[in-house]
Amino acid sequence: MSVSTNTQPPIIIAGAGPVGLFCAMLLTRAGHRVVVLEQNTEVAEDMRASTFHPATLDLLDRCDLSDELVSRGTPARRWQYMIHGTDQRAVFDLGVLSDLTRHPYRLQCEQFHLTRMLVERMADEPLCDLRMGWKVVSVEQGGDIVKVRATRGDEAVTLETPWLIAADGGRSSIRKHLGLSFEGSVFPKTSITLVLRFPLEEHIPGLLGVSYVWTDEAHYSLMQIRDLWRFSYSPNPDQTVDEAMSESVAQANLASIFPGLGPFELLQRNHYTLHQRCLESFRVGRILFAGDSAHLNSPAGGMGMNSGLHDAACLIEHLLPVLEGHSDDLLDRYDRRRRTIALEEVQRLSARNYRKHRETDPEKRKLIWREFKAITGDRERMRDFLLNSSMIRSRQREAEIQ
Repeated sequence: MSVSTNTQPPIIIAGAGPVGLFCAMLLTRAGHRVVVLEQNTEVAEDMRASTFHPATLDLLDRCDLSDELVSRGTPARRWQYMIHGTDQRAVFDLGVLSDLTRHPYRLQCEQFHLTRMLVERMADEPLCDLRMGWKVVSVEQGGDIVKVRATRGDEAVTLETPWLIAADGGRSSIRKHLGLSFEGSVFPKTSITLVLRFPLEEHIPGLLGVSYVWTDEAHYSLMQIRDLWRFSYSPNPDQTVDEAMSESVAQANLASIFPGLGPFELLQRNHYTLHQRCLESFRVGRILFAGDSAHLNSPAGGMGMNSGLHDAACLIEHLLPVLEGHSDDLLDRYDRRRRTIALEEVQRLSARNYRKHRETDPEKRKLIWREFKAITGDRERMRDFLLNSSMIRSRQREAEIQ
């Protein structure tokens, strides 16, 4: 831990999701005070992100978070592509990366478990002031300070900070207040995720904890988290969102895939519009963006939350020397590194996954399947492929960007 900087104004972090709280933990462990402002009154407990990749679990080891997180979820060393109703499978084994990571597996665990763990630890941290229910409504930069105005009901407060970290999500109020362009696109097909409690593994031969599946004319994915399964698919384009999300239609979709097994106990039904967007810069003066407030991507491959946590680690790595007196030009390197990774690694790979998962043309599917089988049949090719999907390579590349 560095020398305490309690006499200096605290760093303000907007957003108490995993990205903002991870920033808070890394800063307080280095002896710096933080104020975390979260507009929600409680930690969100939805089923959004649920995949932690090896590179992220290695990163969480720094704060002794990985082992507890693993105990709350389901590790998947092997995952696969399948063709529904057949025995055709292309199985990827993360064990080929055992020399590069302490965690040669994908962990399937709901994002809110990490958020809860971080909240619990920050609640006992004297250098952290976690304020729930406070929304940032305006920011003003001048000289070496940022003034942050936040409200909670009829209450209002104005705080000053040398650096503001905007980790307030895809609908970032800070980004909107600054009028920043968030260029990108919306993917043509949306996604529905059903969370069900049913032992599918006992009824589907060869099913692995992470399975991406082609049907004759569509696709779905299955991910196991303890005794639950996440079933994700694209809804019928002729249906409204409300129709597609209804209990009857959801059960009908499941019955068409798993005849004779239902009806299923549905714990959650979620609908997602898929975006691919990126800020022009992750640094605007003394305001630093990380996670969904800075970039969005398709969830195919589970890279969104992971890349946000990587942003947090890279941001604090560059901010700490600045807080100790080094040039703030270092933060421009943070921008170069993480924006390059967002555009050229995370968005590129997740968009590729999106296209392959949803491909319906028979001839194109043949080519993709031939590629999958060639990769899984060659250890070196599989290792090269998994370096990308595990996000180990993006972390390696980040370190090379000056």
